[in-house]
Amino acid sequence: MIKIILIAILVLLLAPWQVWAPEHTEPVARPLEVVEVTQSRGAPEPHIERRVMRVTAYTNNDPGMDGRGITASGERTQEGRTIAAPSDIPFGTQIYIPARGTTYIVTDRGGAIVGDRLDLYMESRAEALHFGVQELEVWIREELYD
Repeated sequence: MIKIILIAILVLLLAPWQVWAPEHTEPVARPLEVVEVTQSRGAPEPHIERRVMRVTAYTNNDPGMDGRGITASGERTQEGRTIAAPSDIPFGTQIYIPARGTTYIVTDRGGAIVGDRLDLYMESRAEALHFGVQELEVWIREELYD
């Protein structure tokens, strides 16, 4: 009998967490919901092309600009959104620049923006000049229809 009591005391002393552990605990985080995305008939199918392009920056007050901030597509310039691209890249195309972590929308053109050139709109002339000319990887996402 003493042996059983000693074993019981030893178990309680060596494993106190078992005695004090709560019977029911809430999960720390809920599991993620799995959402299936399907494409309906006739919906655009995205096409993503990766390229390295020469990227510069411009402002509304650069030489040759009228200062009004209206793009070739008729929209107002907007920092972090507006990008000028060559005419072979249609208006509305999304261009993601991983180095900047930003997706731009093609809404503008430019006389010198041909071939593998892009021109980002920036509010500040000082920032645009500091940006300079950079060779950057870009992801071009066009909507293609069946």
